[in-house]
Amino acid sequence: MPTAKIGRAVIGIAVLAAVLSAALPVDGPGGASAATPGPPSFLQVLTDDQTVDSLATMPKTRRLLVRRGTRFTDHNAVQPLCCPSRASFLTGLYPHNHGVLGNRFPYGFAAMDFSRTIYTALDGTGYRTGWIGKVLNAEGGAGVAPEPGFDEWLVPLHAEEGSDMFDYALSDNGVARELEGSWQNAVYADRARSFLAAAADAGQPFLLTLAVHSPHWSPCPDDIRSRCPPQSPPRDRGSFAGTGYPFGPDFEGGPAARRTANRYWRRELEALRSVDRIVGSLVAELRRAGRLDDTYVIFQSDNGMLHGEHGVFDKNVPWDRSVRVPLVIRGPGFGRGAVRRDLTANVDVPATILDAAGVTPTLPPDGHSLLGPHRRQVLLLERLVGSPRASAGPAAHPWLQLKTATGWAYWRDTVTGREHLYDRARDPYETRNLARRRPAVAARLERRLDRIAGCAAPCP
Repeated sequence: MPTAKIGRAVIGIAVLAAVLSAALPVDGPGGASAATPGPPSFLQVLTDDQTVDSLATMPKTRRLLVRRGTRFTDHNAVQPLCCPSRASFLTGLYPHNHGVLGNRFPYGFAAMDFSRTIYTALDGTGYRTGWIGKVLNAEGGAGVAPEPGFDEWLVPLHAEEGSDMFDYALSDNGVARELEGSWQNAVYADRARSFLAAAADAGQPFLLTLAVHSPHWSPCPDDIRSRCPPQSPPRDRGSFAGTGYPFGPDFEGGPAARRTANRYWRRELEALRSVDRIVGSLVAELRRAGRLDDTYVIFQSDNGMLHGEHGVFDKNVPWDRSVRVPLVIRGPGFGRGAVRRDLTANVDVPATILDAAGVTPTLPPDGHSLLGPHRRQVLLLERLVGSPRASAGPAAHPWLQLKTATGWAYWRDTVTGREHLYDRARDPYETRNLARRRPAVAARLERRLDRIAGCAAPCP
């Protein structure tokens, strides 16, 4: 692939924007006045490893989306890990149906079939489509060539785990570019605004995902497998000094573990300040272009993150802070300032997009449109492949989980067979395992779990 080297010193965002926007097509004249009634558009802002608690620290997102849209308080990633979760958004399928079961080969990028996604479905009906930011963890040379269904493709390369937010490589519509000195989120935001302006000028409906790396941990110097706290732009450093992590009774660890959790938490909140500004700038661009009223603005995270709860500093485990993630949708049909507490999942978001667009999915969806009347009684969550890191212990094991609308959470470790049963209404931190005390409830939920494991088109 051709490679372009952009600067070895700090590059101004304006200069960088001119370089990265050169490949962005404009199909026709127009502007804000060119927008005409037609199919709705969709803008998704996807964060990485964001907890449900941190949304409260994002004032622009709360003012523009939470107060103007619907917040979902029991929204879940059907597998709380980057690649499986993002593949579920792309396809509307559970991991057991799309085959992306982990982050690494052969279960990661190589397992993803991009030929039938919600992007190919909408692209085939005249939508302008784009993905800006992290899509799936790309190993080796994966991710350079744009995948089918994308008119715009600006994604990081070699992002197997952590990402240096000031020194990175991108595929710019098939051209590999190395960037240094420019804050990654600002680069993505500038391209996203250009995409929205071009879609408005062309009078096209669009589907755009802007997937930031924040607030995911960053690689430590000279060792990408080490986990250092997230990076933030210089202007935001220290902005949450003294802020403590929201410890609950599920936290396990002494003073050193608490200091570590606090340190990560402050840096995560700093990193999210730039994301909050991005939300504000994109909503402003939609308003300027006259496209805000007919655009669904979707804010969500790919998975949650534990900071020492139950002795785990990671995700991809069945605990609440791992599987439950933020979701806010502003757009037609979603009440202003509304709150929905029913069980929802990331497979529901693509089903909602296709429903609102009136487009037939390329694959039978596992999810349900959030614009429809369906309300789940049960929800399946899964991790089908364990981790090769034996040091992680039971946290590395595969598992299956069933959540119920009545407040039960039941799961079992598929290696050891150990069962967990929690009454989430009375024990939201999941500290009292009732599997032995309530064996009849555990047995009933186990039977229900066995019936729906491997479900398809749609899952309950």
